[in-house]
Amino acid sequence: MDNWQAILSVITFISVIILVMTEWVHLTIAALLGALLLVFTNVMTLQEAVGYIGKSHGTLGLFFGVMVLVRAFEPTKIFDYLATQIVLLAKGQGKRLLLGIVAIVTPICAVLPNATTVMLLAPLIPPMAKEVGINFVPLLILMVFVANSAGLLTLVGDPATFIVGDAVNISFTDYLWELSLGGVIAVAIVIATLPFLFRKIWNTQLDNLEELPHPQINHPRALSFGAVIVFFVLLFFVVGETLPVPVSPAAAALLGAALALLLSHHSKIDSVNNILRDVDWSTLIFFMSIFVLIGG
Repeated sequence: MDNWQAILSVITFISVIILVMTEWVHLTIAALLGALLLVFTNVMTLQEAVGYIGKSHGTLGLFFGVMVLVRAFEPTKIFDYLATQIVLLAKGQGKRLLLGIVAIVTPICAVLPNATTVMLLAPLIPPMAKEVGINFVPLLILMVFVANSAGLLTLVGDPATFIVGDAVNISFTDYLWELSLGGVIAVAIVIATLPFLFRKIWNTQLDNLEELPHPQINHPRALSFGAVIVFFVLLFFVVGETLPVPVSPAAAALLGAALALLLSHHSKIDSVNNILRDVDWSTLIFFMSIFVLIGG
């Protein structure tokens, strides 16, 4: 690579980061244009760019698989049901509601990418807050805090963690034994600061619990089969790489996604086209472009 190409690569990468931070341009557009600039200025060929994307197949496969898996079960209303149960279990008490959000977000973010979890659960927060009579913004902020902290619990919980772990070839189990303590400490700190950061909500009390809506779970039979699929995906996350024929987290997620699509199609709870259309392609393309920029 010539000096001018190296300089152009650095300038392009920094420019993309600035555009993303300032939100002058949508982050996906900024990253994609930056990656294409490197191709059209001959810093790399298109084949080399695709090669850099291919080297990160584990990260992309994991994200795509989990996105499909989560979206496939949205029609069952399981997440709406869980949100209402949190309010009911909290008995209208603000402090229990805050702790309930931590309790449900933490395990989900430990086994699913935290960005996917936030996108999935965030729409449930405003109606939940409305029923309790509080501002939903602090609850969203808390969800982000917990998601970022709980994402450190496992190798697959945070995109950055998985990218780094994949690069240094650390397994899911090794990460649990050696690094997950950091996530435990982070979540514990969030819990300890709840009475101070969210004091108003902490002291809130709701009395009219009987007036809350009670969403019902749709397609319980399909959801039962879905639970089995999720169980085996999580099992492969933990032990897959120790099997005689190693199974990576990405392969496990993709298998789970394929089975979830089959289940959705067979049970007619949703169409394959609808599920794939709702995948967060913007995030996937953003990461593909970032991998090309890093390669440049």
